[in-house]
Amino acid sequence: MYDKVKFWLDRGLYKEEYSTIVNSLENATISADKKGETWVNGNLGNLKISAQIGGLSVVGSLPKYLYGHNAYNLDLNSAGQAIEKIEDDLHISIGGAHITEIEFGSTFQMQKEVSEYLLRLGEAPRLCRGGFGTSTLYYTGKGKRPARVLAFYDKAKEMGGELAEIPAELRGKNLLRFEMRERGRLGQRLGVPRVTASTLTQRAFYTKMVKRYKEGYFSIAKQNRLKTNAMDGIKTVSQAYDAFVAQLIMQSKQGQAQEFIEDLKRAGVFKDRKDYTRLKNRIARASTGAKFVEADELIKELDDDIINCCAYG
Repeated sequence: MYDKVKFWLDRGLYKEEYSTIVNSLENATISADKKGETWVNGNLGNLKISAQIGGLSVVGSLPKYLYGHNAYNLDLNSAGQAIEKIEDDLHISIGGAHITEIEFGSTFQMQKEVSEYLLRLGEAPRLCRGGFGTSTLYYTGKGKRPARVLAFYDKAKEMGGELAEIPAELRGKNLLRFEMRERGRLGQRLGVPRVTASTLTQRAFYTKMVKRYKEGYFSIAKQNRLKTNAMDGIKTVSQAYDAFVAQLIMQSKQGQAQEFIEDLKRAGVFKDRKDYTRLKNRIARASTGAKFVEADELIKELDDDIINCCAYG
């Protein structure tokens, strides 16, 4: 499930000169600044390599480097194979390379078009919901470069310009990609002393990433539907009201409740800012906690795919 990774290897951890690295790269170029310091830029397959005076940068998708595409998962064993391949191709050891960014994700073959599933994904705690069109949905933290991003998108459309990269058995299928992207202070945020290339091959770390990935998905509110026999459960006016409110919420577009709450904030309606959270939680309970509500069929399908993926990785 590992995907794009950004490594940094300090110069002190390898002895090779630029010329040695240049010979291993495609489209290599050597540049120099006014002080005479040189650096090398080039490619190793799909990986972008930059050898500078202070060290070596490696950026790119590990499954694409190993398989030619990232439509299939890169698990614990194949992560080790990808790292060994980089080392063989560059003729250096990168086990001690510090990881500054990492993407962790999987591609799911769905019954319906990807846009149908994205429409059913609601708000997530401490993350802002947004997207581009109907085929991409992001949940991001604050700042220009948020430390965490949860991304859902139509993988077939994303690879559409490079059809040859899609395995033949997946062409024409509905492919939903869910990625978890982490950057900045990874060791502190992921609960490990330091995240290096060799860390990717450790079972405990991989298990931790799988758990974080699963929890990220299930923290997102999902669109539900009224049970087919909902009317049978209504006995009081209060229950009828709850069922009616739940139905209205489920019929509204995703993000509408959050937009309303943001409007309240801009208007300064509540003196206590905790009241906005209380309102958000009350709306969530009305749409997900009512006894008249059940999970949407497409959400059930995606839930099952996530559970199975995290069980077998």
